[in-house]
Amino acid sequence: MQNLKQSLALLALLSLLLPGCKTQVPYSSKAYVEPYLRDSIPYTLAQHEVKSDRLLLFIPPVLDEVKFEDTKLYQKLFNSGYDILCVYKAPAKGAYYYSRKAMDFKNQNVQNIQNLIEHLRKEKILKKSAKTHILAIEQGVYIAPALANTYQADTLFLINGNPFSTYLGFQRIAEGKIPFAEVQQDFIKEQFNIDSLSVFQEKVAEVEQTTSDHYSLGEYTNMYWLSYHANYYLEEYASFQGHSCWIYFENYPLYKESDYQYQKLLDQTRLNSSGKHLKASGLGRFKSEEDWEKIEELLEPYFKD
Repeated sequence: MQNLKQSLALLALLSLLLPGCKTQVPYSSKAYVEPYLRDSIPYTLAQHEVKSDRLLLFIPPVLDEVKFEDTKLYQKLFNSGYDILCVYKAPAKGAYYYSRKAMDFKNQNVQNIQNLIEHLRKEKILKKSAKTHILAIEQGVYIAPALANTYQADTLFLINGNPFSTYLGFQRIAEGKIPFAEVQQDFIKEQFNIDSLSVFQEKVAEVEQTTSDHYSLGEYTNMYWLSYHANYYLEEYASFQGHSCWIYFENYPLYKESDYQYQKLLDQTRLNSSGKHLKASGLGRFKSEEDWEKIEELLEPYFKD
């Protein structure tokens, strides 16, 4: 028995000392059922024993599956004292989808996250006075400014979001404004199981030409894509009073250099312009730890104590 205890103690020590070993951040996975629409809103929450005065809200992409909780960045932020709330894929499908097929999904997505946060505050799970930071990727970018204004966020981190909408990115590929290169071909094949540009062009056109409940592109209806496309976030962003940091991966399939330049100009119209604009090499689809490491490197100055 004594030998067993000594062996276990040695293994525990080695796990702390050996490179590459890390302790998994304890987090809970739950779903909040919104009472009015009865949407089930999935989320994870990593929380310190004593509730932190700093909260990071993570809003993931729609076109790529990510697991932020498994990254070194997540662990580092938690160890730095942040409670971390990740809200995953606010529903655009499911049991109550068909009764809501003509809904403004973008604003409902915002409302769902607000309802979740207010619920967690009411139950005293989240600290109401906590300073909020928001990290959003791709389509999460389009709802982040509205949430930042509601909660007077300190900083917005916005990754791979053009100034308009994801659907505009599809249109640009269909119209040749973004080349149909290997990166775009692989992306469209993976997301929509479409091999040819001509078929993709037809499907993109269908989004505006066919009924709102028709599935032209992937698992979301035409109304879903158009609800974001018709509700740009530029006005919401222009009124944001905190800091912002835009990060563009140069090989991201929907990236266009003019978006980077446009966003820099937009920041000059803000009353308290404090926007940073950064570029990173790579695809920025977060399929590997490498993309997360680049984000960690770029964001490290913002998360120093």
